[in-house]
Amino acid sequence: MNKKLIFGLFFVMIFLQLIVPFSMIIKREDALRQGMEFRFKTAPVDPYDAFRGRYVALRLEAEKVNKPDKLNLKFGQKIYASISVDENGFAYFSQLSTRRPHRGSYIDAKVDHFLANDVYLVLPIDRYYMEEKSAPKAERIYRQRNRENKVDTYVTVKVKDGFVVVDGLYIGRERIEEFIKGK
Repeated sequence: MNKKLIFGLFFVMIFLQLIVPFSMIIKREDALRQGMEFRFKTAPVDPYDAFRGRYVALRLEAEKVNKPDKLNLKFGQKIYASISVDENGFAYFSQLSTRRPHRGSYIDAKVDHFLANDVYLVLPIDRYYMEEKSAPKAERIYRQRNRENKVDTYVTVKVKDGFVVVDGLYIGRERIEEFIKGK
């Protein structure tokens, strides 16, 4: 092989290694800046997994959806969950589809399992990353509030073209970071 070809391939490889992480960052930042904001109620979570790192594990009430009669779904299947907002301002999934919706906001999801007439979804809203020292305390507070059946824990997300970014975790009307400082 000649040296020009080797250098050319080397520079292409460097370019690809730089462009992939930058494109991921740009997509996330674009969703945060221009995405539509939704609030989802959270639900209790299984105990903390010490191997997962410094984040608060999330679970949404909305991950359980009524199974549409016309839709033949399979475990692990990719679907699109259309988002609607209830009278209290909380988001929920109003419709599931195997085809990308042409209008309205939606999230790319997967079918996890079925129970009676319900479909449980795997959503890309399962972690809220925090500063390393605050995350364990936030996890304890979050789990305690959900176990006490408090209905004041929710997460805000930004959604753009099916891509979702978790923007904030709230207890009452206060971000978890501020709530922890007040304790």
